[in-house]
Amino acid sequence: MVEGDFCQLDLLQGLLINLAWPKLWSVEGGKDKNKPDWGSDEMRALAGTYYLSSSSSIILQKTRQFFYTPYITACCEQLASWNEYPTDKYLPYMITVQTLIEGVEDLVNNTVSTNNGLHFFSGCQEISQKCTEIKETLPFPLSESPPFLLQIHILELLLSQSSPRGTSFGLDKFNNQFEHESSLIDWLSASMSAARSLISVILVMPQGEEMYMSNMGWIMMNCGLNLAVRLDLVAARGSISGSMQHLRRFLDMRHTLRQLVLRFEGTPGQDAPADHPFYGLAKRIRRLENWYLSQAEHQTPDSSVSISPSVNDQPLLSVGTDASGMSVGASMPFIAGPWPMSSDWYQNPDLDIGTFLFADPVDFPINLGYGT
Repeated sequence: MVEGDFCQLDLLQGLLINLAWPKLWSVEGGKDKNKPDWGSDEMRALAGTYYLSSSSSIILQKTRQFFYTPYITACCEQLASWNEYPTDKYLPYMITVQTLIEGVEDLVNNTVSTNNGLHFFSGCQEISQKCTEIKETLPFPLSESPPFLLQIHILELLLSQSSPRGTSFGLDKFNNQFEHESSLIDWLSASMSAARSLISVILVMPQGEEMYMSNMGWIMMNCGLNLAVRLDLVAARGSISGSMQHLRRFLDMRHTLRQLVLRFEGTPGQDAPADHPFYGLAKRIRRLENWYLSQAEHQTPDSSVSISPSVNDQPLLSVGTDASGMSVGASMPFIAGPWPMSSDWYQNPDLDIGTFLFADPVDFPINLGYGT
């Protein structure tokens, strides 16, 4: 994790490289038409810059600044063949999966403008098949690379959460209703399974390896946690609660949140300073835990989730600041019709998904990102 003074030379160098890149590099590739002609360190830096830039833009829903080119894949394949470091073999697969993640976001954005739901679903199915093929043909165990494993689970979470004319992380689904109860159950089943898989990467990580996880990894975990608690609360309501019991036991949010709090509180060690970043992470998860427990306590057994018109009628959303927006403890009849809550939370255009991930759950009950 990044800690300490952010005003350092390496960060300034990275910023300058990002600014200079469009002027120094052609999208058509190098002088040999995408044949790698750089040193290994430069090629790793290129792959890492693309991965971090692409991941942050998608997770935080920002404009992409650093675009994929075939040269990046060629560099990664060259690095894997040289095998200077054991981790080089993961690079081609990480870049491939990252392009699939971008593909999901592109499908969502394109459907907003074209209103072509059939193209969206066929595109998602194609990406899902490619993801399955990658997992089945890997020359190494998937669990061998936690960053790559997180990537796979983020892709699966995006596939389950995205919808036509919606958002990549499916925040709109918490406000829009479903036409059929079976559609609601399918959504919850896929998203809860993907969220649990993502969180499990951290839970099964050997003690002491937390320090090796990148900031982007923790952002992904925070994304999964924030979605998981809300999915769990929705799954506990009304006539679907019986069908969702097995998945709620699998997710086990009470135990999961408690495990994570205790783990991150113990990660820094006895001599760590009070401002150690893992203490801050533990505090944030503890606040999420308290919010989740308070919502679960006030949720009545016969509370339910509404279902609604076709997904083609879903509005395009952006996240807002109203903390009263999604009061998940409220009773909502399981009938077709509008969501019987305030929708002010998504009406503010000045905030986006970035606010959701790092905002306190009390302040942003349906949000997923860092304040900007």
